[in-house]
Formats: sequence, structure tokens, C-alpha cells
Amino acid sequence: MYHKPLAMPLIKKLLALYSILLMSLSGNSQKQSIDMVSYTAPKGWQQQQKEGGVQLSVIDNKTHAYAIAIITNAIASNADANENFKMNWDKLIKGSVQVNTEPIMLKPAKENGWEIISGTAHYTNGAQKGLATLITATGGGQMASVVLMSNTDKYQNELLAFTNSLALAKVASNTTANENSSVANKAIAGNWSYSVSESQYGSLSPGYSTKQYNFKEDGTYTYRHKFFSSSIHTLLFQYESGTYHVSGDQLTISPLSGANEEWSKDKTHPDKWGKQLKTSNRKLEKVIYVFTLRYFSGVNETNLILQAVKSTEREGSFSSIPDYPNGWSFKPCNSNNNPAIVTPPGFKEGAVNKTATASANTVNSPLAGKIWEAQSLEKHGAAYGSMSGFHTGGFWLYQYKFNADGTYHFAYTAASALATNPVNVLQYETGTYAVNGNQLIITPLKGTNEEWSVGKINNGMSAEHVREVLETRIKRLKTTTRKLEKITYPFSLEYWQGNNANALCLKHTQNTVREGSPGQNDQSCFFETTSAKAKDFNALFK
Repeated sequence: MYHKPLAMPLIKKLLALYSILLMSLSGNSQKQSIDMVSYTAPKGWQQQQKEGGVQLSVIDNKTHAYAIAIITNAIASNADANENFKMNWDKLIKGSVQVNTEPIMLKPAKENGWEIISGTAHYTNGAQKGLATLITATGGGQMASVVLMSNTDKYQNELLAFTNSLALAKVASNTTANENSSVANKAIAGNWSYSVSESQYGSLSPGYSTKQYNFKEDGTYTYRHKFFSSSIHTLLFQYESGTYHVSGDQLTISPLSGANEEWSKDKTHPDKWGKQLKTSNRKLEKVIYVFTLRYFSGVNETNLILQAVKSTEREGSFSSIPDYPNGWSFKPCNSNNNPAIVTPPGFKEGAVNKTATASANTVNSPLAGKIWEAQSLEKHGAAYGSMSGFHTGGFWLYQYKFNADGTYHFAYTAASALATNPVNVLQYETGTYAVNGNQLIITPLKGTNEEWSVGKINNGMSAEHVREVLETRIKRLKTTTRKLEKITYPFSLEYWQGNNANALCLKHTQNTVREGSPGQNDQSCFFETTSAKAKDFNALFK
């Protein structure tokens, strides 16, 4: 169903209001706040607290007209206002709907120590058309954003009133930022570690991942990471050393050297070091964290909590910590409850080990012999996240299959139930792959892009029936040459509790032929599945 998109005069009205973002709302309306932003919720709108902020929404179930407002929590950011806006436009707007034009921008405004950047553009989402607006505020090493989306002008008065009600708390003074470094460093000096056990997530396979920092008062640090899993043939060991600096609540870590290694397992104690198999270069990533020292009275323990704008080379994707979004919590190392990592035999502090290396062994890699899939389901009128709309039966499905002989298969299939004449898109390729530490090198050798006709669908069908029709390819309509794109991905293997599955996360900041645009935290994630449950693409590669 088509709804009249918001007209250009409304864009101008919205942009004009952003310059007075910090105006107080007169009258008796009830103000609410989330982190650094206060607001007045439109009457009758649904409000949902999310891990990263709050979502307000309204929908007309008869016409599917909707309006959505998202306010994110403030997170640490060392980028400038323009960089933060661009990053959030790509992630929050273009990551949710299709935007074909650059946003109409307002001249930056400065209020209460914040620099405010605003932009608006029309979008499409299937058959729906609407207006998307992003407001990003940057100040004091923090960033917060507001997202507005609507496919109708029905709710324009509520949106305008909501925008006018927004206010930002004053940025805290940074007078303590230039403390004497030797004094400031004492606050976090010591050994800190973060450990995740596979068994704590319900896995029957023993295993753990432990990451450890040792901060010295002289401003130097070392980092260690040990990964053990009964389902992987080797032990992984990553390390680096460098300098760090504390300024106020910011911790800057600057690595100078490091490496990634693989070790065999001790025959008697499989989580103990055997022999070194190979070593590889490590990406040395400077990161500015916001840190907190929090005391937990229940366990009589102080934890070091690090927060960053995006996933990092050392910590990976964000863990979930109440009250500390996008952060990780490290406990003090001691000889009893939380021992420090025992380094491999012959390891020297601050030096890159020179022992013999071996070439990447794909047969023994943690990916070999496994299938990884990612899937998205199309919805009616769902403009942001999982906000609204029923499933249409449309889908997008990606699959990697890494064989033990060092070859791989990749397949992608998709079909939209909202298209006027839906087709089944089929793309596939095969080639070789290699694993070197935390890097996955994919080298395609051949591949094809195809479009296929499908059967007829109608409004009386269930979403399950529609998908069955869209998945059944009848006649090949088009075949085109596929771009064979060799890519080296930094990758991580993680257990996602919400999905109850292992995830393979491939890092990329640019669009790729296989994955398309990067997802949250500049990565695309695929979940481990079995041959019985995976989509069968075997006939394509015979």
C-alpha cells in the first residue's frame, strides 16, 4: 500500500527546528530522559526500552501508516561531529531502509558543549516510501543520536512536537583531563582479565576464551588472549605490548608490537600448550576507551569496565553489561578465583617469538568442515529494526561451506514478495580459502549470477506458503558474469546466546560482492548449522 511521503515543506520545517534542539518545552507535558537526552513522548505512542536506547512508535493497523523515533544512549567517541554523523547515517538509516540520495543537511549548531549535525532524505522500503531524519550530537568524547522515520504526513505534528521537546544535558567539564599521568595510571595499574566459558552458555563442549591486560605504572602494558575449544584442533594465542595513557575517564591504548599464534594441544591436558605451529602478523589497533572502575559489594570486587564506539581487535564484539552499553568488564587477576594466563613455554615478555612457523593449515582451521548461514525475513512496512509489520514470505539467505580440503562454496538466494513481478535471485561461487591466525583469505575461482522465474503469489497465502513459492525456481531468466573478489577478512568466532549458536563474524568496512554492505560493528555474521538443517546448494557445485 502506498502512502503519500512527507512533502519538502515538512523537511524544511524539521531542519529549521533542529537549530533550536535545546529549547525547553513549555506547558505541563511530562518530560522523560534517557542518558544525555530528555524528551516528551507523543501522546498515545508506544515506548520500548532497547539495550542501546529507547524507541517510540505509532502505527495505523488499517493503512500501515507509521512513525518511529529512536533515541540512542550516549557512547564514547573520539571522532568529530561529521564523522559521527556519517557513521550513524550508514548504520542507522542506510542499514535499515534504502536511501538513494544524499541527505539534505543543516548547518551545524553548537549548544551546551555539543555539536549537532542533522540531515534528512526520502527512503523506500519495499513498496513503502517515507522520510528519514538523523540528528547526531557530539561532545565531551561522547556521541548520541535521534532517528525519525515515517511513511506518511499523518503524524507530522507529533514528530514536530517531539523534535521541539528534545534537550541535551550540558557536557561535563573536562578540567581533570590533564592529570599527571603517573598518578592517573595508578588507578588502573595491575592485571585484569575477562573470561567467557562455553559451558556457561549451555554448550556441552568444554572451552573458554580469556583476555588479559597488565597495566604498569610506567605507562606500558601487555595484552594476552588464549582461546581453547574441544571442537578446534589447536590452541590460539594472541599477544601485544605497547603504551597506554589515562586522561580523565579516557584510556588510550597504543600497541607497538604483537603477533597471533597457533599451538598444538598437550596430549594429556588439551587446554595446555603443546608445540607452536605457526605465527602471523597482528593488526596493531590504537583505541580510545571510556573506562569505569566499579565496585561490586556482593563479591567485594572492583572491575575495570572499558567502553568503545565499535568492536575492537582485542575485545571483539560488544558484551552485554547492564548500565554500560558497548563495553567489556575485566576482573582483577589473583591466584585463587581468577588466575592470569599461563603463557606458552619459552615466551618472552614484549618480544615477538621467533620459533618456526608453519603455513596456514585449512584442514585444522576452526572453520573447516562447517556450514555457516545468515538469513533475513522480509516484513510489511517494517522500517526500523523489528518494529512493525508481518512477514511477507520474502527472504535473503547467505551460506558459506568451508571444506576440509581448503575449498569453499558460497551461495546467496533472495526473493521479495513485495515486488510487482517477483523473481528468485541466485548467486554462487567456489574457490579456495586459507586461515592465518584471525584472518580468513577467500579466493574465488569461478561463479555465476542468475535470476529465475517463480510461481504466482496472492494476498490469501500465508507467509510460509509464499516463501515456498518464491523458493521454487521454475525457469532461468538471466545469467550474468559474476565478479570474483578476493578478500582477506579479519574474523572472530563467538557464541551468541540469543541465537543459541556459534557465529562466524567477518569484518569489512566496504561493500563486498558476497556480503553486501557491512552490518553493525562493521561486520557480517553467519551462524553455524548442520548439513541436515542447511539449505541444500550441492547441485550447483557438481
